[in-house]
Amino acid sequence: MPTIPVRHALSLLATIALLFFPAAGLRAETLKDIRKIAVSGDASVPASLIKTAERQLKQAVRGTRRPVSLERVTMEVTLSDVTKGRGAAEGRNSATVSVDLVDARGVAVDSDRFAVNSFMPAAKGQDRALAQAIAQRLAIAYHLAAPKPVADWGKRPGKGRKSAEGSQRRVRHQTAAAHATTAEPVIIPTAAALTVRSRTRTTGGTAEKAATAKQPCVVTLTASCN
Repeated sequence: MPTIPVRHALSLLATIALLFFPAAGLRAETLKDIRKIAVSGDASVPASLIKTAERQLKQAVRGTRRPVSLERVTMEVTLSDVTKGRGAAEGRNSATVSVDLVDARGVAVDSDRFAVNSFMPAAKGQDRALAQAIAQRLAIAYHLAAPKPVADWGKRPGKGRKSAEGSQRRVRHQTAAAHATTAEPVIIPTAAALTVRSRTRTTGGTAEKAATAKQPCVVTLTASCN
């Protein structure tokens, strides 16, 4: 009985799943090999929202692997009608997302529109939360890898942090250099410290002989034995 290579078997199973199991959420007409992402928006969309949504979608595309060869397309995303809640609805934001899949000839092969909602009480994080929700919604609709949460992105240190870290490094280097180059102090003894008392015993028993006994010569800064 002939055997089928594993890679061919996987391709066959994937093709069968695409054709016979649309109820599982797969849309054969929209399942494409998305290679490029372009995000734009109208006047209601902040630039930070466009930038963050595009970055997350690109990250999702890079992490996606298709089991079979599919048509390569570019995903053109247009954001519009961004609404931010006020009062009791503070933090509840929404946007309309229009998606066009364009082939290599520039022809749109599929189009769709989504209403995306998000919730973020903190004002500074509302655009990031909405961008996260948009990327997750499109990743589900077009079977892309789950986008990485914004909070997990590595943050580069700000200017203030860089300056503080640089100052600390400079202080450490300067301290180490000072310790390395500082010479040990030279201690020069005085004449009094170098005076040696004679231990010669007097045999005559007179103080005059002890006083006139010859003292040893000691070289100091101010005295010489020459």
